[in-house]
Amino acid sequence: MIKLIALDIDGTLLGSRKKVTKQNIQAIKAAREQDIKICIATGRSASRVEPIAREIGIIDNNEYIICLNGGGIYQYDKDKKLQKIKETLFSIDDVKYIYDNAVENKINCFSYNEDPKSTYVIKNRGAFIWFMKKISGRKAFVYDNQKTDQKAYKVIAYGKKKNILAAKPKFAAKNYEMFSWSYVSNKTMNIEISPVGVDKLYALQEVSKIYNIKQEEVMYFGDGDNDKRAIEWAGVGVAMKNAASHIKEAASHTTGHHKKSGVAQKINEIILNK
Repeated sequence: MIKLIALDIDGTLLGSRKKVTKQNIQAIKAAREQDIKICIATGRSASRVEPIAREIGIIDNNEYIICLNGGGIYQYDKDKKLQKIKETLFSIDDVKYIYDNAVENKINCFSYNEDPKSTYVIKNRGAFIWFMKKISGRKAFVYDNQKTDQKAYKVIAYGKKKNILAAKPKFAAKNYEMFSWSYVSNKTMNIEISPVGVDKLYALQEVSKIYNIKQEEVMYFGDGDNDKRAIEWAGVGVAMKNAASHIKEAASHTTGHHKKSGVAQKINEIILNK
């Protein structure tokens, strides 16, 4: 019996035009009416989750959101205010280590600093940095080893594929978590880097413990590399049709495309028996 549904956002919950479809909203509401808890699990920051959390009823029902790939676990209280449950960040020394290696390997970085208004970049130009500044609302500061004073929830590294691959062993040596974020072209690559042991699965397990919900009672929807471990762990791990083949292979179930309300399709099938 499912007692908790956890949902990735981008490529999973959101449909066309980055909106939650009516079908997904209706299915989530119907699941909640059967006393099933709903949780968001995303790489986004909390501020970018709030409108979606409101739309699918998480705020009104005082439920949890997992942000920044597990770097932040939060709950909306009875006054609908966001409360910090747990946060895990890179130390300042870790941030410097990542950036120093990025400089050495000629790749750019964008950090989700503890200060929600700032980020460190190596070069403050280019489409990648422009896009990240736009979606995050953070002001970019060019990295300086001597002036760096911010911890970070996660760092996104971008550059030529060969340069990213050259840098990864340095990050792996520290046991940082790394997830493929996107491939901009055949020659460029993005990866997300998180602190040791911090990922969506880690945070999902924390939320499950709070609710006293067992592994087999968890249903997880996702499409990305950062969803794979949670999909494998959940009693019902669901990969979207638009997910890469290795994500689908990790899942116990697959569902429709995120633009075709795939979340609703599988909730209707497994939970609502439609």
